[in-house]
Amino acid sequence: MGFLKGILLLSCAGLVFGAEPQSKAPATMMKIVVRLTGPGIQPGSFSSLPKTIYSAAPHFARIEDPPDARQKIQKLTIIAEPDAYSVNLIDRKGTHAVDQGRAGDLHLPVILPFDPKHRLGNLDRLEFGSEVEFFEDAGAKKVAGPIINSKPTDAYELKFAGATATLVVKPDTKTPIKLSWQTPEGLYTYEYISYTEVPFDRTKFSKPTGIAFREIPSDTAGERG
Repeated sequence: MGFLKGILLLSCAGLVFGAEPQSKAPATMMKIVVRLTGPGIQPGSFSSLPKTIYSAAPHFARIEDPPDARQKIQKLTIIAEPDAYSVNLIDRKGTHAVDQGRAGDLHLPVILPFDPKHRLGNLDRLEFGSEVEFFEDAGAKKVAGPIINSKPTDAYELKFAGATATLVVKPDTKTPIKLSWQTPEGLYTYEYISYTEVPFDRTKFSKPTGIAFREIPSDTAGERG
């Protein structure tokens, strides 16, 4: 995995289109808004606030974090291969890097903040935008899900060491509704506030203006695999 992808992995937690011809721009992109709840996550805290993710695989991604008033940070991450921008919208400072790795291996991992030691194994490979594919490929058991807003749902269940992962989706479209992990510490859940396919908007992946950028030298020797 290239340096640029490493930035994205660390940010989930932020363009220049010279390397991507306009003819190759996708017609649509995914817009995903998620909110995390669980043990130790206080309502109204930074960790509980929604974040917005735009994905136009395999070359474009944008992550909009909520403001963190305590740390005076509001992070914006933009990937438009081969460029990556990470910006603090509060102090108007940011970094820019150019990826020297393979094209097309952009990832949007679902970060498990309660699993810093990677106890849950292959769940590290779960990504926003391909949740259903992950559960199906992993052999998840499909069962009747809970009734939500008076409507039935489907659920995919996977058991990992020390936890059960469950993805609840709409039966007709397989659109994710919530993604949860039952762990010894309690139940953690990503609630999908929005999960929609929208027309591709090039401006979402353009270089942010009014930002003082610091260039990060390319480091192909330190690429992550």
